[in-house]
Amino acid sequence: MFGLGSYRDLVQPAYYFGLLMMAVSLTLSPFLMSVAQFWMVGIWIIDGAVSKDFKEKWHHFTHNWIALLLVSLYLLHVFGLVYTSDFQYAFKDLRIKLPLLVLPFVLSSMKPLSKKQFDLLLNVYVLSVFVATCFSFAHYVRHDYQDVREISHFISHIRFCLQIVFCIFITGYYLLKRQSKWWECVLEILLIVWFCIQIYIFESLSGYVVFCGSIFVTLLYLIRQLRQGRTLFLGTLLFLLFVTAFCGFKLYCMMKPMMSVEKVDFAALPKKTAQGNLYWHDTTVFIAEDGRYIGLYYCHKEMRETWPLRSQMKFDGKTQNGENLEATLARYLTSKGLTKDAEGVMALDDQDIRNVEQGIPNYNNWIHPGVRARISSTLFEYKLYRHNNYANGGSLSQRIEYTRASLYLIKEHPIFGIGTGDAPDLYQQAYDELDSPLDLSYRRRAHNQYLSITVAFGAVGLLLFLAVLLLPYCSNKKYRTYLYTIFLCIILLSMLPEDTIETQAGVTFFAFFEALFLLAHPNNEEFEN
Repeated sequence: MFGLGSYRDLVQPAYYFGLLMMAVSLTLSPFLMSVAQFWMVGIWIIDGAVSKDFKEKWHHFTHNWIALLLVSLYLLHVFGLVYTSDFQYAFKDLRIKLPLLVLPFVLSSMKPLSKKQFDLLLNVYVLSVFVATCFSFAHYVRHDYQDVREISHFISHIRFCLQIVFCIFITGYYLLKRQSKWWECVLEILLIVWFCIQIYIFESLSGYVVFCGSIFVTLLYLIRQLRQGRTLFLGTLLFLLFVTAFCGFKLYCMMKPMMSVEKVDFAALPKKTAQGNLYWHDTTVFIAEDGRYIGLYYCHKEMRETWPLRSQMKFDGKTQNGENLEATLARYLTSKGLTKDAEGVMALDDQDIRNVEQGIPNYNNWIHPGVRARISSTLFEYKLYRHNNYANGGSLSQRIEYTRASLYLIKEHPIFGIGTGDAPDLYQQAYDELDSPLDLSYRRRAHNQYLSITVAFGAVGLLLFLAVLLLPYCSNKKYRTYLYTIFLCIILLSMLPEDTIETQAGVTFFAFFEALFLLAHPNNEEFEN
């Protein structure tokens, strides 16, 4: 038979196993995220029942103001039930956000981790993200997808990119911190390069911004650490300025050809194709693809007749990723400097035809994927929105409409918001009243966490939310560790273009590392066992 001491000896390893399970699940299994939480709650109950110290555990939680602050974010959603009408959606939202309640409560009332346990946990997390990237990269190499975002197997590509960025800086931190053997250093450097390649592959503008922002914060953190060494301080500051200027210059050089439009003598444009058919030249809506007007040298008749000679896909149909095939073909021909007629279609090689069939609208985006392709597509989306008031399918244009609807609802409910459960119905109503060009399938929530909180809970909720994010970091320098600084940077930036904590993967990622860095970190022990 096991005695009381034997049971207590098993509790901490079992609890730590739950933390490891959570670290692995963040990118590999949404189901395992829930299992890990139930496991840790079960261990917490068993520990309290065997040792009969529930009162002590409750005391540890209630006397930890950071734990109470984190849990208050969940209680805010509970309070929002008072003035909501759609309880079905509200309870679904509360279920998704349970990590905001469970993880701070459990981690604040269990024994903090040792340094060795903390380091191992982060290394297991990095390893699990690496495994997830192997799955996505295998999918990418096979090229059996319609949109590159689909290669993220287990969670959304945006949340996945955030975690990849975080792992880059975790790996870099341990590379510089510990005295590793030379082959370990080589492996860590290769791992950083691998993660950087994955960020590049996903073409996520949010991922690029968060990555650059984290580099910027790293340099600022380094400057703060070196401020007592004048030479190192000035050198680091100059390097930071140089990197910022260089990135700005490269971005300008990349965008200039996309923004500059060719000069056209409209009076001298040819009226007929080489086959004698009439051209249609659009001289009213000047939408350009890589500096060339799409609406010039356009012969719909010849494109329709010639396309079946090159492809089995219907000219009037959709590409493999669901885009209009004719529009994709026209953009692709324009990007290659070809006319939109029989000659232009026949000038495409077999790879070009496959690109059009897959829905790739720009030849240069295929040649130069990654940052350039993402910026090019975003600029085109904005031009289409500005000239044609077309917002469907475009990431930037959709977010403009989401923001319009969110600000409209905030204006109608400025103090306490609309409540926890009424967002879907009231957003649809706002889109109707604003006469939004978005189709019903694209009419979604804010895609900005700050706006989402303000819509749901008003100015009062936004103030509490900002306090949860910023108050612990600003209150005490012991919380301003490098890894938590980077994590907080990633979270704050990610919440600008995304509803980071409105999905299971996002809210679990946020709640787990918030609780880990603030409540279970070996340097932040709140009590002695």
